[in-house]
Amino acid sequence: MALESGTYINSLVATNPVATDGLAQADDHMRLIKATVLASFPNITGAMTATQAVLNGIDARMTALETAFATGTKMLFQQTTAPTGWTKDTSNNDKALRVVSGTVGSGGSAGFSSAFSSITPAGSISNTVAGSTASHAITVNEMPAHSHAITGTYKRDEGSGGGGSFPHGSARSTVTNISGFLDITASDTGGNAGHTHGVGTLAVSSTFSGTSIDLAVAYVDVIIATRN
Repeated sequence: MALESGTYINSLVATNPVATDGLAQADDHMRLIKATVLASFPNITGAMTATQAVLNGIDARMTALETAFATGTKMLFQQTTAPTGWTKDTSNNDKALRVVSGTVGSGGSAGFSSAFSSITPAGSISNTVAGSTASHAITVNEMPAHSHAITGTYKRDEGSGGGGSFPHGSARSTVTNISGFLDITASDTGGNAGHTHGVGTLAVSSTFSGTSIDLAVAYVDVIIATRN
């Protein structure tokens, strides 16, 4: 009796056993068939419901999917390894994605993990102001109202000569017993108006201290892959 040998279905010989063979090796043929079927479909653990049309069309559909993306097309994949037919782009790492309406590009210098982490601001707020007051010349109107003492001389009459001095600040009412007293009055000067001073150069310095800010934003890693 003829009995072929093989591992997979394609090793089976359709003409075996021949009509004149006896039954002595029939069991060997059956075991060979079962072994090749199991080896050819090792992962089939349930009923196959796909029709021959579906199975026959798989190759065409896969080709259409592969040619749908032109060579050089870049896409995002949430998996560590690029799919078959794609190459993982490792030029970008630890970066965020930005949506733009114009030409695409890249920028920034801080890594995603570094920028979005728990950060404690440094410093403390303490303001110091230093400056100088500008000079200002007081006008007459800005002086307090005040008077000045006057020293003068008097004569009893125009022809008799003599006379004398009256004291500082004396008013006529205090020397009325003197004949021919010279009436001199000192008026107040000054308007009691306010005045201001300009401000000179100011120097301000500040420091700041604060509490920790948690910017550890949750994220999902993706890769960029290029179509081969």
